[in-house]
Amino acid sequence: MDSSDHDGIKRDISVTVTDIFDSFEEENNRLPTMEEFRTIFSHKAEQYIGPMDELSVEGIHHTTDKHQLREQKLWRAVNELESEQRCLRSESDYS
Repeated sequence: MDSSDHDGIKRDISVTVTDIFDSFEEENNRLPTMEEFRTIFSHKAEQYIGPMDELSVEGIHHTTDKHQLREQKLWRAVNELESEQRCLRSESDYS
């Protein structure tokens, strides 16, 4: 995956990640744990990855590989954005 692909994915999902943190913090007066965040985001992930049956008509093995590749790219970007949000929010707590 080249960096422009990764940056594009991060741009696409950055608002969703920020919204998850904002909503959770507002409702619970704390940041979500890693598990809570990943559970919440996983419910939204399919809209970014796309359903498996629409990825390819070349056969199930190719479709599964393509789906897994998209999912890996998405979660790599999500993990970076989650970390950035935690850093930003912890810095603002001490300011």
